[in-house]
Amino acid sequence: MNYIKGLYVSLVLMMFVILASTTIFDDEYSGIAMFVCLGIFIIGTAFFINAKKIKK
Repeated sequence: MNYIKGLYVSLVLMMFVILASTTIFDDEYSGIAMFVCLGIFIIGTAFFINAKKIKK
């Protein structure tokens, strides 16, 4: 269950980064924001894979 919470937290972080990029920075740093979102997505994928392995 801990891995599922980690997956949810990574999703919330991705949405926060995109929201901050568009509203606060007016898309000036959109490339950096997408790079950060990619890193968070990879971490979330690792949480998902670990959750699937534990479930089996």
